[in-house]
Amino acid sequence: MKWFFFIALSAFAGQAIPSFADAAITSTTPIIFSDKDVLVFEDANQSSSPEEILKNRDKFVPPQQIKGYRPDVTYWILQKVSNSLDKDRDIQIDASGWKDLTPHVIDEHGIRKLKSTGFVGSHNPYLNESPYVTPITRFESQFPVFSLRAGAEVTLLTRVNFHPIFPAKSFSIHLIDSATFAEFRRFSLYVEGLLLGTLLALTIFSIFNAIQTKDRVNIYYAIWISAAFLSVFSLNIIDGHRLFEFFIDVESLRAPWNDSYAYIFFIALAFAQSISYVVFARHYLGIKKNFPKIHFVTNLWIAYALFYGISASVGGFYSHDSLLNAKYFAMPYSVAVGLILITFFICSYIRYRDGYGFALYFMFAVIPYLVFRLGFLFGIIGLSSPFQHLPDQGMGYFLKNPWTNQAFGVCMEALIMALAVISRARWLQSELNRTAQKHTEVIEQQNLLLEAKVEERTQELRQKHEIVTSSMNYASRLQRGQLPRPARLDGRFQSFATLWEPRDTIGGDLYWVSSSRDKGPFVLAVADCTGHGVPGAMLSLLVSNSLERIYANSTVEDPGSALKSLDHLIRTGLNQDRTDSESDDGCDAAVLRIDPEANIVEFAGAKIDLFRVDLAQQIHRYSANRFSLGYKDPISANLRPTERIPYAPGELFAIVTDGLTDQPGGFNGGQPVSFGYRRLAKILVEHSRETCPEIVRHLQASFAEWQGSYARRDDVTIVLFKL
Repeated sequence: MKWFFFIALSAFAGQAIPSFADAAITSTTPIIFSDKDVLVFEDANQSSSPEEILKNRDKFVPPQQIKGYRPDVTYWILQKVSNSLDKDRDIQIDASGWKDLTPHVIDEHGIRKLKSTGFVGSHNPYLNESPYVTPITRFESQFPVFSLRAGAEVTLLTRVNFHPIFPAKSFSIHLIDSATFAEFRRFSLYVEGLLLGTLLALTIFSIFNAIQTKDRVNIYYAIWISAAFLSVFSLNIIDGHRLFEFFIDVESLRAPWNDSYAYIFFIALAFAQSISYVVFARHYLGIKKNFPKIHFVTNLWIAYALFYGISASVGGFYSHDSLLNAKYFAMPYSVAVGLILITFFICSYIRYRDGYGFALYFMFAVIPYLVFRLGFLFGIIGLSSPFQHLPDQGMGYFLKNPWTNQAFGVCMEALIMALAVISRARWLQSELNRTAQKHTEVIEQQNLLLEAKVEERTQELRQKHEIVTSSMNYASRLQRGQLPRPARLDGRFQSFATLWEPRDTIGGDLYWVSSSRDKGPFVLAVADCTGHGVPGAMLSLLVSNSLERIYANSTVEDPGSALKSLDHLIRTGLNQDRTDSESDDGCDAAVLRIDPEANIVEFAGAKIDLFRVDLAQQIHRYSANRFSLGYKDPISANLRPTERIPYAPGELFAIVTDGLTDQPGGFNGGQPVSFGYRRLAKILVEHSRETCPEIVRHLQASFAEWQGSYARRDDVTIVLFKL
């Protein structure tokens, strides 16, 4: 049913050029008119008068003896018309198909010249009259009109030139009953107004839609429908160019090549409509992407149509060269248009078959346009249009006229194509929603997979973290196990306390006390190895073992000599004494040899100083050498000699690593500053008379408050003792 509906609509499509029947009077009008009474004379001079032509009446021949027509030749047509009614009738002569037409009526009164006209005609004088004041029968026609009395017979002698592009199809002059035509014109205005109103509404809709969507297909549709509206508005429908007879009187104005400007605009708009339709169809069907060869062919056709349209508009085809006429240009053009439309129909079917549902509407819409162009081709090759077989009353007569037929066909095409554009928009929206839904489903699936993968990886990381944490905790226990046991501290200090806080679970700081098996002096050492965490811890093991080797047998080696030995053992232990070594690491250290019997502390340090607070609460700082131990570069030969420090029982000694003094915190103009040695010395002095564990607690609290929200930078070690 849907197919039948669209095919039925397409049956009303128009044709591009007129195709006239021989009998022009309607069947209800008993006017005798026959081709048998038509004779033709070729006027080589093109300037003869009717009287001179009638002198050569014996040279008139039947139309069958004239081989074709020539636009550069003037023809005189002689024919008889008789009225068998008992009433007088006014007969109108239609000028369609002729470049110039000048009729003469020959009766018992002699030769009478009628109004001259051509393909376009003059401005419609009906517009100067009011149908409410002046009866329609008194309107003056813009076409030649003559009265044919009841029972009378007249002879028409008509001087004509064939229109080179839209020529008449026979030598018979087209006659119309004037009163019937006037009434029919009133009816046609309603129908034409309906068609133009429909096209105007579609034009407004398309322009608004193009502005809103900014879609290229909608933009080209708006251009085409605008050109179609103006083209139909400028058609020579029934008796004049509506656009120009209603608004602008340009029909009587002639171009230098003797064409009406109304005709020029009409031709230009007609070709603009055809070209813009092809451009729109190409974008609608995606011809360039899906059918590149067809896109190339349409480019050639557009170039040809531009050439043909410009030439037809500006008089390029009015050359007397017979090659530049409808036969050699209009026929190839119309055939090419028909082939392109058939090709578009096939392409739309292929697109529809491939799943593009909106292409179905284009298939329906192209049918009236195709029939419209086939009518054009029928007129070019001289075949009668199928619409000529319609009755001569009402819509039948309206559709028989080639120009009203064309307006109806374009309107039907525009209506269906509007549905096609809407269908395309809905299809694209549906495809967009479907694609979005698919993407959403894919994303949801990916999210589920990702969540599962994340959970799996999280579980793996959790297990690995537990393994690493367990390993680090175990390493921490091992590292704490290498720190001095209580057996090495008992009996050697009046008071002893430490704060050992690696930045991570394990670190590179350590403190060491020599074995308690040896009597006499003992050794206390503090070291800060390169780095922190696992690397620092590994290096601290090497330093601890090296100290054990140095003082394995006795503690007689003074601290300065011990620093040299420690430097050597670290360098060789890491193979940093070789030129191909990949590491360059070491440590800072402070070594103290304490003799309780002599109350002497021997000190030597490498970047770790010794602090002493005497009984008078005066603090003394003993500086270390300004180099580190174990690195590739050997320590300086200018080693500061071991310093001998006498002490009194109860004095406080302190050794700290730079993790304490260099830690940023506090506020100083908004910028963090280091904890520093002055703050350390102040706390040591203020609490020097307290026990070492109490002093460590004061230091720890002050340090935590100072650090605040700042991250810990390094391992922190504090060793306090009293002798």
